[in-house]
Amino acid sequence: MNAACTVVLVSYNSQRDLARCLPSIMASPVPKQIIVVDNHSDDDTVSWLKNQFPLVEVYANSANLGYGAACNQGLEHAQGEYWCIANPDTVWDTDVLARLRETAERFPEALINPAIIQPNGLVNAYGNTMHVTGITTCVDLGETWSDQGERYRFPLSASGAVIFAKASVWRELRGFDPDYFLYFEDTNLSLRAFLRNIPVVCDTRARVVHHYDLKMSPNKFYWLERNRLLTLFEILEARTLRRLWPGLLLTEAATWAFAILHGPRFILARFKGYIWLWRHRKSWLRKREIIQATRQVPDGPLLQRMTYELPLGQLTGNVRWAQIGNRWLTKIYQALRVREAHVCE
Repeated sequence: MNAACTVVLVSYNSQRDLARCLPSIMASPVPKQIIVVDNHSDDDTVSWLKNQFPLVEVYANSANLGYGAACNQGLEHAQGEYWCIANPDTVWDTDVLARLRETAERFPEALINPAIIQPNGLVNAYGNTMHVTGITTCVDLGETWSDQGERYRFPLSASGAVIFAKASVWRELRGFDPDYFLYFEDTNLSLRAFLRNIPVVCDTRARVVHHYDLKMSPNKFYWLERNRLLTLFEILEARTLRRLWPGLLLTEAATWAFAILHGPRFILARFKGYIWLWRHRKSWLRKREIIQATRQVPDGPLLQRMTYELPLGQLTGNVRWAQIGNRWLTKIYQALRVREAHVCE
C-alpha cells in the first residue's frame, strides 16, 4: 500500500510522549508512512521504538541536530504526496490526517495547521501571530475550541507543533533553516513562505492535543531571543529595519528587563544570543541576500499582517503586569504605524 502522507516526528528522550502520539496517528485510515528521527536520546527510545512499533521508520542520530535539521533529515526519506512534521508530545484525533489532506487539496499551495488544543480542551493555537518586533505568540490561546465555527483561519505563521503541506511546497521552501536549533523555525519557514505568496491555513476542525509546557527557562529564552533577531535580520528589508528601530529598541529594553528580573542565567542568555549573531554574521547575511533576491512580496503587506499589541498575559503569565504594560506599550508600538506607512508605499 503506497503512503498518501508521510509524518515525521523528532524525538529526544520522548518515549513517554511517543507512546501516546504514535498510536493516535496510526489509528488514521489514511495510508501513511511514519518516520521518527531520534536526536541522540540518552534513554532507550530507539530500541523501544523498534520493538514496539516495527512499522515505524527510525533514524538515530549520533548527536542532537536540533528540531528543524532533524525534520529535514526525516523529510529526505518521505515517500508520500503530502508531508507532515509534528512534535512527539501531540495526540491526534482519528480524522486529522484525512481533514488535513482535504484542506491541502483545497489549498494546494499552503502550509496547513490543525487546531492545536491544550489537554484541558482550550485552544493552544490556531496558528501563530507575530508582533512587529518579532515576538511570536499563539492565535486564540485559551479560547474554547468548537467544531461548529468557521473552519478555515488564515494566520500569519504556522505553529510548529504540526505542519502539513504538499511535498512540492516543502521542496520549494527547502524545509526548515537548520540554524534554528530550537524555536522560531516555524516562524522563519512561514515568513519565507509569505514572501513567496504561500499562505498559512489553519483547519480548526482537525484537532490535535498538545501536551506542552509553556514555562520559560534560560535556555529557551536564549533560543527565542536569538532566533527572533535572526528572523528579523533575514526577512525584513533594510529600509523596514531602519524605520522600525524605535520599536526594536523598546522590545530590546523590555526583554532585557525580563532577563534582569529573572537573574544572572537569563542575562547570560541574552549576551550569548548577541555573540552568536555576531560570530555567524557572514552565514546569515548570505541567507539574507538569497531571501531578499528571491522574494515576491515586499514588506508592506507583511507589516500589515503583523500586530502592534503584545499579549503580555501570554508572554509573562501575570495578568496584573499584563494589564499595566498593555496600557502604555501598545500606544508606543502603535506610533510605529506612521513609520510603517512609508514602507507600505
